[in-house]
Amino acid sequence: MTVGIVRFPGSNCDFDVLKFFQRFGHKAEFIWYRETKIKNYDLLVLPGGFAFGDRVYKKATGKYVIDPGEQALKSPVMKAVFQAAKGGKPILGICNGFKILVKAGLLPGKIGQNKSRMFVCNWTDCQVKEAFFGDKTLVGKTFKIPVAHGYGRYQLGDRDYQQLKKNSQIFLEYKNFNPNGSFKNVAGVSNYEKNIFGMMPHPERTTDGKYFMRAIEKYVQQN
Repeated sequence: MTVGIVRFPGSNCDFDVLKFFQRFGHKAEFIWYRETKIKNYDLLVLPGGFAFGDRVYKKATGKYVIDPGEQALKSPVMKAVFQAAKGGKPILGICNGFKILVKAGLLPGKIGQNKSRMFVCNWTDCQVKEAFFGDKTLVGKTFKIPVAHGYGRYQLGDRDYQQLKKNSQIFLEYKNFNPNGSFKNVAGVSNYEKNIFGMMPHPERTTDGKYFMRAIEKYVQQN
């Protein structure tokens, strides 16, 4: 499997993701944020980190606002990401990458600051509620996966939540401990077509990530 990992200034989980895929024998490489044309990868991954520091600076001043994903969204490489999404290419966003995909409108909902207003770095139990990249064997299983974010609270209205549930788009939920106040414990969602997935926890930082890896491998082989 060939994997393109999109890097933005401030990405700090890029090497974690690179080594994660290489550990399973896949050819993974970085894609710099200034690129406008990319190879025909089997999978695109937007890793965690703080793209552009999650900050948007005002011109001629040192003042800024925290707006995760805003700067990344304006990056040249996003044109290629949008094209890949339009073509049905499988895409995975982890933590900050999840925020960027949501900000881009490629995944539903909004992601805001943790309810505690504090950065959370901890292990969480996460239960797979729906198929991940089509793999139904994971449904019902619980994995201990680390989280590390200050802005990870998934937000949407109850009506939209019910629609996502109906469409089987909420594939991952926090169990026992919700680290950010995410609505209904949502930890990961997909798009309607089930080729784009975003999750706040970091599967690449745990041996349990192999189960998610196998699901991606099966999806790529079958598509």
